[in-house]
Amino acid sequence: MVGAPRTEVTAMAQDMKSPKSPKALKRNRSTVTHKVGYALTHPGRVAPYLRRAARDTWLRLKHPDHVGYYRAVMASDTRRNPEAAVGSQTHERWLALGQMQFDYLVEHGLRPEHRMLDIGCGNLRGGWRFIDYLDTGHYYGIDISPDILIAAKKTLVERGIQDKLPHLTLTGDLTLDFLPGDHFDVVHAHSVFSHSPREVIEECLAHVGRVLTDTGFFDFTFDRTEGTEHQVLGEDFYYRTETLLSLARKHGLHARFMDDWEQRPHGQSKIRVSRSPLPGSDDHDEPARHRQPVTGPAA
Repeated sequence: MVGAPRTEVTAMAQDMKSPKSPKALKRNRSTVTHKVGYALTHPGRVAPYLRRAARDTWLRLKHPDHVGYYRAVMASDTRRNPEAAVGSQTHERWLALGQMQFDYLVEHGLRPEHRMLDIGCGNLRGGWRFIDYLDTGHYYGIDISPDILIAAKKTLVERGIQDKLPHLTLTGDLTLDFLPGDHFDVVHAHSVFSHSPREVIEECLAHVGRVLTDTGFFDFTFDRTEGTEHQVLGEDFYYRTETLLSLARKHGLHARFMDDWEQRPHGQSKIRVSRSPLPGSDDHDEPARHRQPVTGPAA
């Protein structure tokens, strides 16, 4: 596999410094004070923000449930640019972020014979690499957006990997009830929980253990805050690490913050959950540099 271009990695590294700086991790992007300050320092982004806010308000009125609303958001974004719809403003960024996802999981033991479930597979930014790497039929991608799944099929054709017979399935929730139990060695959700309210995340965590093998794991990224949890436009959600660790443990899963992902040039953080304790895991409660002594029973 070809690595990300140096200029692209540098750009991502620069982007990463802002969302993970101590000051940024305490920032509440939903407050009027933040919005005014941001507008004053980024005047060129005001008009696009207002257009998006107006569109999102209209879509929320038409689709009061989050899945219906976000499906409509994805339909709108995909019509303009499928790669931008999954968060990549350039094709180079799309390639680089997909490579990052792939490299990380391979370094953490993903093997061709494993079965993988990719939640929120999008237009296969990382998925096409997993499909190419895994044994035939071992990749299963799901998404709430029919429009982005059509774009995913185009990616399959462009990459010439139709013979790997990936499963690409539309879903309306994250109960995963149509999937077999004890089946997947790796479950992956990149930039899904960063766009999900708490009830959607909990729905996933309540059911993902059933489809995981006893030795499998589920990795998900999220937008981390060390201040007040908040959301922006019903699209971007910011959570404290301990909130998500506690939700996972509430449903009988082992959970740990992935400190090594913090070294990657990416603005989100990552948590890994599993049915059984993983080798080398001590179920860390918080990022290493912010961990506090635990007193009393574990949450």
